[in-house]
Amino acid sequence: MKIWFNDRCLILLQPGEEYHEKVILSESFENLQELIRDFENDFTIPRMAITTSDGKRMRRVVKSLYTLVEAAGGVVKNKQGEILFIFRRGKWDLPKGKIQADKRTGGQADRRGEACLASTSGQADKRTVEARHASPKQADRKKAKSEWRKAEAVREVKEETGLKRVSVVGELSPTYHVFKARGRMMLKKCYWFEMTAPRDQLLIPQQEEDIEFVKWFRPDELNLVLANTFGSLREMIEHLRC
Repeated sequence: MKIWFNDRCLILLQPGEEYHEKVILSESFENLQELIRDFENDFTIPRMAITTSDGKRMRRVVKSLYTLVEAAGGVVKNKQGEILFIFRRGKWDLPKGKIQADKRTGGQADRRGEACLASTSGQADKRTVEARHASPKQADRKKAKSEWRKAEAVREVKEETGLKRVSVVGELSPTYHVFKARGRMMLKKCYWFEMTAPRDQLLIPQQEEDIEFVKWFRPDELNLVLANTFGSLREMIEHLRC
């Protein structure tokens, strides 16, 4: 799991996971919090890799340090192999936006509940046990959440780019990045979906979201994007041109 702080990266490694640079072994979860705060405040450290004896709990502890925000977006391609990008606030970006609450599955209430569960190890352990014995109803609820995220990603892509015809063809790995808003440190988890769209559509940047341009890029043009985009997207974009 990688968490980005602008262009700096915090890497959370599962026990035994291979990594070819220096790895810090956190001996306690109090020490883990100190390491993360040090990394957060020391801008001279470009990246830090941490592991513990309990990878799942490590992830829960890290997430509990921030206010979680969920977003969804799309990597949109056309039949010509081009990829769609937006230009917002001086950087090239992929169309995405905050997920709205889904009243059918509990939406924000569920996420508040998850944050509470993650705050104590006892409750978190209970959550793990319950997940192992998930009922069909819980499985349906999980599937409904996934479908809702997909629908939200499509909605955001259409709103930010002006596209009318968009199809989802698959799901990609989520990205994480930390930012500060209203005096609080936020952790944004963005769910990404691979999409296709015909090129012969009018592109309309959503100006109320500060989007200046919407543009298709060929794979051989992606260096222009990589030179001016976010760290959390750079690896994803590099993978897209392979």
